[in-house]
Amino acid sequence: MNKLKRILIVLLMGVIVSAIEMTSKLGLFIFFSIGVAITMFSFIVFRRVKFLRNSGMCFGALFIILPLLSTAGIWLGMIGALLLLFFTKDNFSIASLSGMFSKKGRQEYIFVDSHEDTPSPGEIHRYDWFGNQEVGNEPYEWNDINAGQLVGDTIIDLGNTILPAKENVIVIRKGFGRVRILVPYGVGVMIHHHAFGGQVEFEGQTYALSNESIQLYSSGYNRSTKKIKIYTTIVAGKIEVIEA
Repeated sequence: MNKLKRILIVLLMGVIVSAIEMTSKLGLFIFFSIGVAITMFSFIVFRRVKFLRNSGMCFGALFIILPLLSTAGIWLGMIGALLLLFFTKDNFSIASLSGMFSKKGRQEYIFVDSHEDTPSPGEIHRYDWFGNQEVGNEPYEWNDINAGQLVGDTIIDLGNTILPAKENVIVIRKGFGRVRILVPYGVGVMIHHHAFGGQVEFEGQTYALSNESIQLYSSGYNRSTKKIKIYTTIVAGKIEVIEA
């Protein structure tokens, strides 16, 4: 069973518990019933009058949602769904839970797992939308990286792999968060970055961007036998490229 199905089951169980809880609380049950009646009435009577139908359904939905939010069942269901969303059975622990509430400046590491230069056709690499990701704890064979994430900090450590003597590529698209790329000494770096808001830190210089793009090269890039080209797009955040 995939993660989405488990989340839907947990939410459904929360709704069922809330429904049972409302039957023992007359006020909430009446409020909920009024909401259902208004929604059905608006859909049936004002089917051809779009404004009245939508207004009535929104008003009815409000009467339905408020009683649900007043029960413990729906909150337990949402908390369970969030736990399933952020954690898997492999990384669920008290330590990972506490990491969500750590200090703002702390970053989580993503070790990029790569395979051979010629991957199997149709091979899919999955990246989570939110939360912590940990892939490839051990040294790995290099393959170009194409990753995306909606919210979160990302650190890619190229010290756990051996870059081939050619132009290698990293592509990262991110909504909000920070990106830090650790590059071994002697590797030539080209970075092409676009951000709607944020900063770039590269070779001791910091550049502020506001819906702007910037392209930078490391010193000695043309003389390097091993090169890495980094293409990043971030809505808001900071990217750091550090020799390590």
